[in-house]
Amino acid sequence: MGTPDDEWLTVALDTDPRVMAELGGPWTADEARAAHRRRMATIANDGNWWFVIVPEDGDSPVGTIGIWASDVDGDAVSEAGWMILPEHQGRGHASEALRVLLDKAQEDGRWGAIHAYPGATNAPSNALCRKFGFEMIGTVMADYAGRNFECNHWVLRAG
Repeated sequence: MGTPDDEWLTVALDTDPRVMAELGGPWTADEARAAHRRRMATIANDGNWWFVIVPEDGDSPVGTIGIWASDVDGDAVSEAGWMILPEHQGRGHASEALRVLLDKAQEDGRWGAIHAYPGATNAPSNALCRKFGFEMIGTVMADYAGRNFECNHWVLRAG
């Protein structure tokens, strides 16, 4: 699980214009630190999962992946999301992390159907959803921390 010591990674990801291009643009370092604190609180209080992606033992982290309880239009859903530092993108790290996350979620049994909302033009993340058997429900406008953008709504049904 992510820890308070991983704040640097959240700041590196959330302030990078390339990483945040599909999520309404980069955050300030203060906004990223606040987001990290909120995520850490949801691990402790709500049982959400946030993991640091480390390709091999001893390597430096290259990204994050999580699954959390979310509210979408008044419906409680389980939502997954991931981010990879630009210099490590395209190397299969998100794919391997998503495989591990989905395996853990299935073993755990409490998450049910898992939703993902990658930016509509985020080809790599949409390809991951397709690869892992998510079904595309449609395109929706999303609000991510007060920033609106178009995203694809994918769902991986439980079972």
